Parts: sequence; structure tokens; C-alpha cells
Amino acid sequence: MTFIRIITPDSTEYRYFPITKSRLRLSVQAAHDARISLRTHLGGESNIYEIIIGGWRNTMSVIKKNNQEEDVAEAETRNILNVRHMCSIWIQWYCDGTLKVGHQSGEVFLSYKDRNPFVINYIGVSTAWGATGEFLIEESPYTSLVVRQQMVDTSYCWVDYNESDGLPQNAVMASEDGLYIGRAHHRDSLTPGGIRNNICTIPWGGSSHDKKDFQILCGKQVNWVKSWEGSVPLYALPAGESEDGYALFIGRVLHDGIYHVGKIQPNHQACYIPMHGREEHYIDYETLVVYDYYTTEYVGR
Repeated sequence: MTFIRIITPDSTEYRYFPITKSRLRLSVQAAHDARISLRTHLGGESNIYEIIIGGWRNTMSVIKKNNQEEDVAEAETRNILNVRHMCSIWIQWYCDGTLKVGHQSGEVFLSYKDRNPFVINYIGVSTAWGATGEFLIEESPYTSLVVRQQMVDTSYCWVDYNESDGLPQNAVMASEDGLYIGRAHHRDSLTPGGIRNNICTIPWGGSSHDKKDFQILCGKQVNWVKSWEGSVPLYALPAGESEDGYALFIGRVLHDGIYHVGKIQPNHQACYIPMHGREEHYIDYETLVVYDYYTTEYVGR
């Protein structure tokens, strides 16, 4: 695994470089005020998240958005940083607007759900207010910038399920027998699946998983295109990302006269369907495409 090493002076100016992942691991050595900036582009009008680790004399960590005074998330993190030892953390952002920061052990200590998410293409680091530091940042490319932009651009199509309200009237059906399209968080992934009886069932790790906390695809006219071996048509709807950062699309399979919805994972060259408690592997399936842009062209993902 390759890491980028960056030495940061005592300065509020960030050192930026492009990033093609939605989850990364990094380590920082500093006395206090290690700062991480996530943004769409380097222009002054860019959307931006600012994560401050060990601020306020190494007692607090916070997330800020677009240079606003008020924090969108904060946590007490006394002595999280050390001038002699590396502090290892991870950061993950999802196309549904969820941003999480956690300890190396996996424990989340900062979390924020943005109702108006944006694409993150750059990461910057700095140390300030009397601190200098060293950062080690994991480097590895995964989901393409174009697909990540598509995921954010269509985030408005996904609605959080509310048990008291039931399914929205404009929820997208996958088949006429009451099957709808959903997605849910599981083990650092955001995975598409099928909704029946107000439960979203997703495939992951060889098993199917029932979720009561999920999102529903709404308000889109869709079509289904025959596909195979991980291929997806142009204008297939990217619906999530795997735990290691690869884009996932929506697929369905007809089995014994009943449709099942799951995830297409192009880098595995397969569609995975939750069925009878298991995650079943298919190389022939149908891909959901947005009807407005329907085409028979195929594109490598």
C-alpha cells in the first residue's frame, strides 16, 4: 500500500492534491489542530468540508461546512493527537451525503449527514495555531470522477424511509408484484437491494441482510437493459459504493418467475442478488437505466 507523506508548517494554508477514493486512511503526528479539507475544486466558490482534529488545545474535534462559523458535528477528543506518535484515523463519505470520521479501531467519533451533498475531488491538510505536523495519507484510485459526479447529481432521487409514512407515492417499482428499489448502509458500503413489505434486503459478504433503515429510489422513469459479466449500459444509475470504494449499480434477476433486485459490481464482473438468506452470483442480469437517457451503448465502468 502506498502512502503520501506531507510535512505541514504552522499555517492555515492547506496543501491540496486530487483524490479518487471515497474512503481513506491517514495518520498524523502533531501537538494539536490537525486540519483536513475536502472539496470539489480549488476555486474560491467550491463547496468544502473542514475536519479539525484535536482543536481547542487538543480537546475537541469538529466538522465544518463551507467556512460557516457553526460546527455541523463535534466531539470531545481529549489528547487525540501526540507530538511524538502517529494518530491513525479513517474518513469516509457516501453519495447519500453521509460523512464519517473514525479511529483506527473502527469507532466513529464524528458523523454528519448532508442533505445537499457534493462531489469530493481534492483533499488538503494543514496544521495551525502554533502546531506543525506530518501526515501519511493512503493513495489508491477507484471510482472514476464521472461516476462519482453522477452519484451526487442523483442523490435527490433517494428518499429516507419513514415507517409512519410508508413508501412514497412516487417510489420506483422494480416489478408489478410490489418490489421496489432501495439502498442501505452495511459494513462501510452503501449497497442497493430490493424492498418488499417495508424491508430493504441487500446482498453482502455471501449473505442477504434485511434493513429497516434505508432509502427508496423515487421519481424516476426507468428501464431495464439486458447485461452480462459486470457490464452496464451508458446511463445506468450508480446507486452506491462498495466498502473498498468501487461503484455499484442496480441489477435485477428473474428467478422462478419472481424478480429480485441487487447490486452490479463491475470490478467483480457480476450481479449479486439477495435470495433465501444468501447472496447469489449471476453473470446474466438486467441493469436499471434512467429512461430519460435510455441508450443501448455500453461503457466500461
